[in-house]
Amino acid sequence: MTLAVVTLIAATGGWDWLLGPWPYLGVAAGWAPRLWRLIKAHWLAWKLVRNTRVLNHSTHFLRKILSHWTAGQLVGQPLPSEQRSDDRYELLAKVQSVLRALRFGGIVVLVDRVDEPYLINGSTQLMRALVWPMLDNKLLKHPGVGIKLLLPSGLERLIDREDREFHQRARLDKQNLIRSLDWTGQSLYDVAAARGRACAADEASPTLTALFEPDVDRRRLIDAFETLRVPRNLFKFMYRLFTTHCNAHTDESPVWQISGETFQAVLALYRRDQDAFDRGVGAG
Repeated sequence: MTLAVVTLIAATGGWDWLLGPWPYLGVAAGWAPRLWRLIKAHWLAWKLVRNTRVLNHSTHFLRKILSHWTAGQLVGQPLPSEQRSDDRYELLAKVQSVLRALRFGGIVVLVDRVDEPYLINGSTQLMRALVWPMLDNKLLKHPGVGIKLLLPSGLERLIDREDREFHQRARLDKQNLIRSLDWTGQSLYDVAAARGRACAADEASPTLTALFEPDVDRRRLIDAFETLRVPRNLFKFMYRLFTTHCNAHTDESPVWQISGETFQAVLALYRRDQDAFDRGVGAG
């Protein structure tokens, strides 16, 4: 009898004809909670990647991390999964609490050279897209965080064209805004002299006035450098001046000092180009 039953079961395909779909339903029920948790973690990871634009996150990597946490652990976490700032400020507060435990008093953020990355490449509109979200009074006045923005002068014109809503959010009147960081002529003279000493082959480097004829004295250099305002303009001008002087003479009859006429002519041309750039009609 037993042999006949076993033979019948084997001939009809095993136990499936007796149990029906229940084994499959049992397996599905056992895996359903894990599958649902995986789907929720993937959905949350996708939302985090979509709403975090400053870092190149991987949805698969974030899903693996989130899968290790229970639902109760994730409920109270300020995850930046929506287009709102509250979660991000709470995360910033958590970072500050960790830093305080490590005995760091605060955070200083210095933003400079935003026109130089190859993805921006000097475009004022791309610089605007990068900088404008930071011009928020709530962020700039956040306790324990100091932010200094050294921005190109081209953005000043865009700030002046913004609407009332932007100025109410940024409150630039409360941000210690300095529209132009102009150096004095004496400071730029010292910077140029220090650069000359750094480029010298030995300690017996010539003074800055030794590069020019006697009519271009120290006072004349300081007055000219003051019109250039910043070191970037100073070094662009000096490069153009040296290039113009070298191209005007040959190796057979070199002239080792720059004349006052060459100095004044190159300075006038450079100031004209700089004025055009400040008005937005020329290349800097």
